[in-house]
Amino acid sequence: MKMSEDGMHPMFPYTKEDVQEIRKELGLKESTIEEDVDAIIDWFNKQPHLVEAGIDRDYVERMLIITKGSMEKTKRRIDNFYKYRLLAPEIIQNREKVLSDSEDLWTSYIQISTPKIFKGHRVSIIKFGDPDPSNFSCEAFLRNTFMLADIRMKYDYFLGDIWVLDMKHATFAHLLRLNPTLMQKSAHLFHEGLGLRIHSIHVLNATSLLQHVISFMRQFFSPKIIDRVVVHENLDDLHMSVPKRYLPKDYGGEQPSMDEFKDIYEKEIRSTNTKQFLLNAMNQVSNEKKRPNSDINEEFLAGSFRKLDFD
Repeated sequence: MKMSEDGMHPMFPYTKEDVQEIRKELGLKESTIEEDVDAIIDWFNKQPHLVEAGIDRDYVERMLIITKGSMEKTKRRIDNFYKYRLLAPEIIQNREKVLSDSEDLWTSYIQISTPKIFKGHRVSIIKFGDPDPSNFSCEAFLRNTFMLADIRMKYDYFLGDIWVLDMKHATFAHLLRLNPTLMQKSAHLFHEGLGLRIHSIHVLNATSLLQHVISFMRQFFSPKIIDRVVVHENLDDLHMSVPKRYLPKDYGGEQPSMDEFKDIYEKEIRSTNTKQFLLNAMNQVSNEKKRPNSDINEEFLAGSFRKLDFD
């Protein structure tokens, strides 16, 4: 799979109709978007702590879509995005070695997004495939997640996300391996930087673990998002919310299997263009020494966070 002539990425395709539907939903015209992107880039280039890192027009447009066309929110998100990437080097700055290795990026779990947009939303699935928690790495999980997020912010086009979490092989010991400092840094980057809108979260196979999963999620997601968690007892129930045409074969769907997606992702993410893009994206960090009236949180820099708490 190669990058298309129009620059669309094979991992996250969308149609012209998807773009039109999303813009119509938000009441945004192409001419307005172009003007707003120009204005935001002009603002960016005047920020001494940001300008050296550079910015991409596609990324600015994606952020405008996420903020429903709000220029002020977009500026704030961009500022936070660059700042919180700087403060999370364990997640953002450790890509070069893994992208050069031949070892699989996804071993104990896999995360993919299906190629069809569902009512403006991208359907993503996270599946735990290894019941042995010692093989699960929190750092690798977050590193991979934000690499995929970087690709999406450049090449994808979406209103928000629909998540499907398959907890069949997840255990309480997996949750205990989640590093609280890294999770907190990721939460800041996700909520205050990326600001992706989560339309719904669908949980499968989590009967014995459900209480702990919800307890965990409450520490990093707002009550509004927690209210969007839907627990499904079977696939037929899931299909009532997420139609089959948007799901992998593993879940009774019409898309390739999770293993097929994994092979595509492993190959594509190390392709020349994607690898170089991901390495370049490591430079998307602020220079806090040049921030006017810097008020950076010393506690954050020190990595002093509360422990994860499970009911």
